[in-house]
Amino acid sequence: MKRSRFLKKAPWLLMLMVLAVQAQTPEPVRTFVDAQGVWRWTDTGAEVAFFGVNYTTPFAHAYRAHRLRRVDLRRAIEADVAHLARLRLNAFRIHVWDREISDHRGNLIENEHLDLLDYLIARLKDHGIAIVLTPIAWWGTGYPEPDPKTDGFSDHYSKCELTADTTAWRIQANYLRQFIRHVNPYTGLSYRDDPDILAVELFNEPCHRTTPDTTTRYINTLVAALREAGLRKPIFYNISEGYTDAHGRAVCAADVQGITFQWYPTGLVRGRMLEGNMLPNVDRYAMPPAAFPECRNKTRMVYEFDAADVGGAYMYPAMARSFRAAGFQWATQFAYDPLFIADANTEYPTHYVNLVYTPAKAISLMIAAEAFRRLPRGVETGMYPESARFGPFRVDAARNLSEMVTDTAFFYSNTTDTRPPRPERLRHVAGVGSSPVVQYEGTGAYFLDRLADGVWRLEVYPDAYWVRDPFGRTGLHRPVARLVRRQRRMTIRLPDLGSDFSVQPLNPGNAHRPAVVAGAFGIRPGVYLLRAAGAAAVDSSWLRPVPFYLPSAVEGGLQVLHTPPVELTATDTLRVQVVADAAPDSVRLYVQRPGWRGFAAVRMVPLGGDRYGATLPPSVAQPGVLTYAITVYIDGRAHTFPADEPRDVRDWDFAGRTFWQTTLVTPEAPIVLLDPRRDADRLLLPRFGRGFRFAVEPVPTDEPGRWALRATASGPDPEAQGFVFRTELPATLRDRLARGSWTHLRVRARACQGVRRLEVALVDLDGVAWAATVTLREDWRDVRIPLHALRPVELALLPRPYPPFHPYFFRTTPRADRIDPARLDGLQFRVRAAEGALAFEVAAVALVP
Repeated sequence: MKRSRFLKKAPWLLMLMVLAVQAQTPEPVRTFVDAQGVWRWTDTGAEVAFFGVNYTTPFAHAYRAHRLRRVDLRRAIEADVAHLARLRLNAFRIHVWDREISDHRGNLIENEHLDLLDYLIARLKDHGIAIVLTPIAWWGTGYPEPDPKTDGFSDHYSKCELTADTTAWRIQANYLRQFIRHVNPYTGLSYRDDPDILAVELFNEPCHRTTPDTTTRYINTLVAALREAGLRKPIFYNISEGYTDAHGRAVCAADVQGITFQWYPTGLVRGRMLEGNMLPNVDRYAMPPAAFPECRNKTRMVYEFDAADVGGAYMYPAMARSFRAAGFQWATQFAYDPLFIADANTEYPTHYVNLVYTPAKAISLMIAAEAFRRLPRGVETGMYPESARFGPFRVDAARNLSEMVTDTAFFYSNTTDTRPPRPERLRHVAGVGSSPVVQYEGTGAYFLDRLADGVWRLEVYPDAYWVRDPFGRTGLHRPVARLVRRQRRMTIRLPDLGSDFSVQPLNPGNAHRPAVVAGAFGIRPGVYLLRAAGAAAVDSSWLRPVPFYLPSAVEGGLQVLHTPPVELTATDTLRVQVVADAAPDSVRLYVQRPGWRGFAAVRMVPLGGDRYGATLPPSVAQPGVLTYAITVYIDGRAHTFPADEPRDVRDWDFAGRTFWQTTLVTPEAPIVLLDPRRDADRLLLPRFGRGFRFAVEPVPTDEPGRWALRATASGPDPEAQGFVFRTELPATLRDRLARGSWTHLRVRARACQGVRRLEVALVDLDGVAWAATVTLREDWRDVRIPLHALRPVELALLPRPYPPFHPYFFRTTPRADRIDPARLDGLQFRVRAAEGALAFEVAAVALVP
């Protein structure tokens, strides 16, 4: 048995605590579910609304990764819980890895995993964060690694056997009774009696392949075990995993007070970042059992959700809106990345959110929490794009922005020009980037909280950079993100603070006391007290040292972050981001045209913060292939990228052989919206199904140097009644779309098998697919379609949302009667067919004048 160091030295204290808890009167139950299925506070009768995260440091990969990095697990928990509180989250849920805390008979094992869960619960309670526990997970503990050896009861049964085998029922009942009576030594309370553990969800994503009656009896067996052990709190059960109508009715017929759902509206584990506008995928949450009489007295919980593989900071508030519209009273994102391993994003690489390493997404999650608590249950906000604004909230995919604006609070996930209506009444500001209240050159999050007239608390986090795609292959030895703790310029404009105020550091080890000139000052990561000139004396408690949690500083070296544009015109600005621990002396663009022996130098100008840009001179900006490199000079030393060579390109001993390339085009040149080889990894595809298989891949054509995207399917997708897929538009093309007079869509395609008509659509940022149907032949054919001839059709919601009871297609009312090329987001290809194998090829799609 492994407990805290103190309890190991004094086991008699634990015994006394257990006896004291057993002798006391059970704590009052803080919440209940009424006869109409509404979850309420016991003391006031008001509805509850909880929004937060799943978080897994006590178990599985997160536990092992912290140990591998020699991180104090209790300190890690303290840091992460403090950050969750900083984000104003008020809910925590975890599926407990029962394999790590049980034996094969279902007896609870008191070990370090259980001790860390106890410690986590105590720290959550310190911050007023409500807790739901799911005692049975079944899952192995390895992912993303191989499963290590364990010997819990779940090791001896398949997931489906747990719900079907009555011997397994008795083992689980034994485990649940011991689990709920377990006394937390850090709180002195059992899980049964802890008032901050509001409810229990029995089983994470169970498998039911028996009769509905067996499902109901299984659930009631586990419920009875908990009730016999003295649990009086609401009990929930999963309804959405493996959903069928019969399963839904069986769950709702059981003696539970709530039903639980998950939502992954952009699928899972794509292996790379999604870059298009995914807001249509979260316009509403479909509720299949809403009409069942058995379900009308059950409250609703979202135990897990995320916009998986989406790097943007605009999805979470829209999801919170849809949850409230569907009547949910609890929603917890899966899963918050622990601070001390978040740089690598190894725990669940398809998910990624952490205050320090993903600041914009974290602020978006914070805004979503406010939306979930402020919006009434059953709220109506219209259909997207109308629903992009709801109450004081706004989401904007094109600007990568979530926003909340009220008289007293102003939160934003990216630079915004929105002005708060009553700046003098502001009490809380949080953001990333700049706004009319705060101008900031860094990329980290910051928080301003008013303590009194002319006195504010400022918290600033380091610059965060994603140096690799965080949703690709990850490893603890290969970070996807890094921090830079440079001094950055900040300007604050708050009426009661004025332009003349002092800045006093509060966190231990921070001696930074910058001078303030006209509201502007240099700031480093840390916590500060801002005090206006002439403000009243401050409360002594405000001056006490406060914790500020960050990983140990690591020298990351110089990097240039840059994605070569697909194409470039003479007037376009080539942009790069320089990641460095010190400000560069200068940055130069070195360009080379075919046939040149050397490079021409172009000075890059600062664009603010770490961003630099350059426009090509006329001598270089001629149509054709452009090869280039970026050289950064710091303290007189040169370093060139992408070769990562500590030399200037023109040095005699420069040995780099790696360069970036792009294509220079005239402003009138067609915009290639689909290039088969370029866009092969930008495909948004349906899901394989029983009897439905497909492939979409680039193949060479019979014309030398030309490629096509070949789409094949074993037969029609029964959900789509044919075959449909989409592509994302390369982000670097968007600048060109707003310029030029595009009048036609040009499509080059041919039929292969079972296809004679192909629907080609341009997808805009409002989620409207503007389509025309092309007649295909077996030989290649170029078709020109006037843009004014395109008509709105359904948009396929891809990647396919999970659970699969969510709709496949989305259709909204267009804002105009024709498509605006400046607002393009991607392409959609659809074949409507009733039977038989399908195949066709598309060589190119372009916008032409």
